Amino acid sequence: MPKTISLCMIAKNEEKYLEQCLNSVKSIVDEVIIVDTGSTDKTKEIAKEFNAKIIDFKWVDDFSAARNESIKHAAKDWILVLDADEVIEKKYLEKIKEEIEKEDVAGFSLEQRSYLNNFFEGAVKNESDLDLVKDYQFYIPHFLVRLFKNRLGLYFRHRVHELVEDSI
Repeated sequence: MPKTISLCMIAKNEEKYLEQCLNSVKSIVDEVIIVDTGSTDKTKEIAKEFNAKIIDFKWVDDFSAARNESIKHAAKDWILVLDADEVIEKKYLEKIKEEIEKEDVAGFSLEQRSYLNNFFEGAVKNESDLDLVKDYQFYIPHFLVRLFKNRLGLYFRHRVHELVEDSI
């Protein structure tokens, strides 16, 4: 039986980006969990359109606390963590589904890109054909473990710039 994926997110007032994010991964995720830290816009309504499980969570100035609350509710084999303003390019979706079938892997680092128009030290020339970013000349790559097996006791650490890597 193919492995399943829980998408775990934290959000507050993300109506501008949430639908785009959820549409980018809806073909590979089996459940959507959104920990809402106090939205006053249409974030929750958009999440409901994707049958998301919405958990209200009082913001305590700690991104890890909110992330850990989200993964606590994950019921599927793997956990994918995204922010509302992130998307996964369609060409990588099948690769993710293939990779999670591996038994001897606890998690995967995914490339997070910060796009910009002016060269900055460490920037890479942008050759993406993704409509959202094709007009940017460069990006800064950063690798983060954002896809990992569920039920291994993994958790996020650090109040800001939260990482699950420290628990692997």
